[in-house]
Order: sequence, then C-alpha cells, then structure tokens
Amino acid sequence: METLLSIFTGNFSLRWQDLFDIVLLSLIFYRILLLIRGTRTIPMLMGFVLLLALYLVSLILNLEATQLLLDNLGQSLVLVLVVLFQTDIRNALAQIGVFTLFRESNQQKKDVVDSVLQACLVMSEQRIGALIVFEQEVGLKNYSDRGTQLNATVSEPLLLSIFHPSSPLHDGAVIINTKGDLLAAHCILPVSMNSRLSSFLGTRHRAAIGLTEETDAAVLIVSEERKEISLSYRGQLIRGANEDIRKALLEVLSGNIPAAIQDKETKDAARKAASEAAGKNTDTSDSTKTSETAESPELPASSKQTPDIQTEKK
Repeated sequence: METLLSIFTGNFSLRWQDLFDIVLLSLIFYRILLLIRGTRTIPMLMGFVLLLALYLVSLILNLEATQLLLDNLGQSLVLVLVVLFQTDIRNALAQIGVFTLFRESNQQKKDVVDSVLQACLVMSEQRIGALIVFEQEVGLKNYSDRGTQLNATVSEPLLLSIFHPSSPLHDGAVIINTKGDLLAAHCILPVSMNSRLSSFLGTRHRAAIGLTEETDAAVLIVSEERKEISLSYRGQLIRGANEDIRKALLEVLSGNIPAAIQDKETKDAARKAASEAAGKNTDTSDSTKTSETAESPELPASSKQTPDIQTEKK
C-alpha cells in the first residue's frame, strides 16, 4: 500500500532491480501464455476469472452467503488447481525442460527432416497421403493424447508403415516433438474455417492449416491426388520443389519465418486492407445515393413552379 501511495504522490524511485524484476516476470508470464495457448487451460482459467469477479461483486454488495461459499473454496484453491491442471502442469514443466536443456542440435534437426522428407517423397510417388506435424514451443499434448501413443524414433520405414493404406493408423496425423521423437499417430487435427481458402484444398490441407492457425507447429502434407509435398506454417501453405520445402522447414524449426511465408502474409494484409477500403467506399456511395433519394421529392415542387412563372409573364 505504501508503494502504491508513493507512486501516486510522485515520490517513487525506480531501481535497476525493479526493472530486472519487471522484465523477468514478463518473460515468465509470456512463456506461460505460450505453453497454455491452444489447450483447454484457457477456458478453465476464464471460469476462475468469472468466480473472482463474482467474489468482488459479493464484497461490494455485501452478499454474506456468497462470500462464505467463495471463501471456503479459496482456502482449497491451490489443491483444486493442481488436481484440475495436473496434465497441463506436467506438460508445461516438460516443455520448459525441453526448451532449456534438451533442444536438439542443427545436425539432429537436419537428420530428422531428411528422414521425414525422404518418406514423404516415396509416399507422394506411391500416391499415399500423409500429415506430419512438427511440434515447437506450444505443446500439442491435447492432440497427441487423443491419438495412439508410440514414443518412437523417427525413421523412413516407420512413417511408410504408419501411412500405408492397410495400416490402422494411416488416418490422421503423426506428431514429432522437439527432440525428434514420434509421439503419437492417428491424431485428429482441427480443420480451418477460413473462408478465403481455395475450394480445391481438401480436408488434409485444411486440417494442417487449422493447426498452424492455432499453434506455432509446422505441418508437412503429402497429397495423393497431386503427388506433391507442401508445408503449412502460421496458417499459410507453401508449395514448390522438395529442396525449397526442406529449406523452409529447417528455417521454421530454427525459429525463423521463411521468406515465402512473409510474402504471403504481406499479400494477405494488403488484400485485407484493400477489401476494407472497398467496403468503406461502398458504404459511402450507398449513403450518398440515400441522401440524393431523400432530396429528390423536392424536384417536382420546383418543376411545378415554372408554369406559374410563365403564366404570370403572359
């Protein structure tokens, strides 16, 4: 309280330790938001925020029964949070460990990418569809838990056997974590509801785009119809030669945004701005026509006055 009073009265001195404290807390909260993004934690936290708002209302209106109930709930809040979010807490701690200690080297990334792309090349030649997800900072536990757990080392024969049409796991996607392990197969991904997507894109491509719209994952798509390999990242789709796909995927896994993705995002932003400007112009023209229509009934009155003037002249 004294600190708050000193801030409002202007007698507050900011030390370098305070700045360091603010930056450290900002980084911690930023990492927490990245870890819980796209998980079921967000809706549950919103529920706790509503309970907090209800408690504040009960304090203001002096609702004693509601205060008593929420006070008793608050005493066991820590235990409730641990029970409800035990999976998410475990996943977050694992993600922090992966981020700080077990981040794979560039050579390991290249080996995993080469194995995956070689399998994709074989599958595209054999007209076999596939979805391969590369997990990054945002955890994909919600999706991998719903699939079939494998926890295996990524290899070309393993991917070919999983996506073979006779395999019971060929439907859905496989998820590869940041250490290069294949976590799960037969995973269902969210389908994008973006109305601007091409009508020629099938469910597989829309599912890849849907996941990359919600998370920072990268997804390789093998189309059995077009016999081509494409990459989805940040809600965008990259098509091209296999070497271009490999280069773009390595850039994404290194924490960079490929130039092709940046160009697409720039064009989308320009297209959106142009459509908004066109919409404003349409609204302006409609309002102008409306005002002209409202003024038009005065014209017959003026036209009626003309014969009267001519009659007076005669």
